[in-house]
Amino acid sequence: MRKPAGKGVREIAEATGFNISTVSRALNNRPGVSAQAAAEIIRAARKIGWKNGKTTVYAVLLPGSSVALAWYTLNMLDAIRDEALRRGVLLEIFFADHAELLRERTVDGILSLDFSSQIVRKLSTVLPVVCLNDFSWRIGDIYSVCSNAGQGVRRAVSLLLSYGHRKIGMLINGSRDTESNRERAEAFETCIASCALDPVSSVQSRSASPSGAGNPYLFGDMQRLVETGVTAVINCGESESVEALTALRLCGLRIPQDISLICWEVPRFSKYLDPPLTTVQQNFEVLAREAFDMLERLRRGEAVSSDVLVDCLLHERGSVAIPAHK
Repeated sequence: MRKPAGKGVREIAEATGFNISTVSRALNNRPGVSAQAAAEIIRAARKIGWKNGKTTVYAVLLPGSSVALAWYTLNMLDAIRDEALRRGVLLEIFFADHAELLRERTVDGILSLDFSSQIVRKLSTVLPVVCLNDFSWRIGDIYSVCSNAGQGVRRAVSLLLSYGHRKIGMLINGSRDTESNRERAEAFETCIASCALDPVSSVQSRSASPSGAGNPYLFGDMQRLVETGVTAVINCGESESVEALTALRLCGLRIPQDISLICWEVPRFSKYLDPPLTTVQQNFEVLAREAFDMLERLRRGEAVSSDVLVDCLLHERGSVAIPAHK
């Protein structure tokens, strides 16, 4: 005997004018329903608060499809996948420039790794949204789970101070327009003042384009920083550790004998470089867990009053030593 359609499905069918089988296919993300019909059915389902009673499905929103997936994104996705498996949650991945496809899908919430506030704000009107490493005061009333970038910088500076470094330079990826870069730069400049670092200590922005034929794009930036007389460099960002090592060697420097280097951690990679890199690591596992917890609170209708900051980890390996002059 054919199982009767649930009351919610019947109500959606009556509201939209589609037959029950079409509504059922749309609600279960099955083929055979046009994009326009699926969007109308999903809109009606959300309006009446329909729940499928099955496995929870979250959408993961990535930056636009033209943006390369950097180390950070890949490691964050890895942690989100692991957390989803622990909780029995299914994931669907969408690029920001295809976000309109979410109108046709039955998902229970969104974890956003995209930094386009307009897209996230629009999506948040129909679904609960949690941003990862994007800051709510730049988006409105959407809350975020973020790495404590300033704390990570302070831990790096503290380690270098313990080795006797007073001339420290820091490279950030691009300008201070992003909140994470602003936090890193401000934390470092606070350390310069509070720890009475040598005046050569400074923050520099990495160039956006290659610095010269045959050289990694980081070479020119690193050369300018080294010429100031620093004895240690903090290179922010997961994607440039190999370039930082190569650039310092092209400057004729040995690591850590001539200059110390701290980078941002790439799990399962940084510790195998030569020398093994001392790194600051975003705690991807905790970021993912806190994001899932926040999204579940939002789904239950509970109030979320603030962003969550997750402290960074520090891995001390072989790229830091006492200053060469000591």
